[in-house]
Amino acid sequence: MSNVTNDDKSQETKPWGDASRSLANQIEAGSKECLSCRIVGTGTFAGVGIYALLQARASAPGTPAQKRIIGGLGVAMLVGSVIRWTQ
Repeated sequence: MSNVTNDDKSQETKPWGDASRSLANQIEAGSKECLSCRIVGTGTFAGVGIYALLQARASAPGTPAQKRIIGGLGVAMLVGSVIRWTQ
């Protein structure tokens, strides 16, 4: 027979550790997400925004209308990164 009790089973470590438990607690509590998630999300929005602005510069290929659209998208992404960081 095994000497493992229910208490021992509840303390077994999972390959992902306590991350899933804390994420579930955050979702249930309706709290903000972790700092690393905010950093990655903000960096992604900012990176795409900067890339779009670089593609909208005067020397880049494309029509002026296309450059305006891409420039607007770049500004929108940068604004999105600020909103992402603050919320």
